[in-house]
Amino acid sequence: MLSIHEHATLEEASAELLEFALTPSNWLSAPPAEQAPASVPGDDVQYQRRVGSLRIYTVVEVASSLEVFLRVAFRAPGLTPVKAADHLESFLQQRLPLTPNSEWQVEVDERRWIHFVRRYSAPRLQA
Repeated sequence: MLSIHEHATLEEASAELLEFALTPSNWLSAPPAEQAPASVPGDDVQYQRRVGSLRIYTVVEVASSLEVFLRVAFRAPGLTPVKAADHLESFLQQRLPLTPNSEWQVEVDERRWIHFVRRYSAPRLQA
């Protein structure tokens, strides 16, 4: 059984996990839009890290339309979307700092993971 890598701080987890998730060879195909919001894969711990009781999941998903999205999800006892947004800001600070007016979709799945999703690359060009 594989275990989730543990880190002392969110910044350490961010450095390791973002480097892994943002490498194009580690990108995953996104589920079809008609399916329920994506849930964290239980078996693939490569995309997860732990800081204390906080679990973090990060992946870059490529949709069938070739749109590319960044998904960052958090789960912890008593975690709220507002507190998860604070974690998101800290998690992305070193590599992808949040900018004013950046838009993120927020989803809470049935397992209480709080997902933040946004477009990772510009829309593809139409000829």
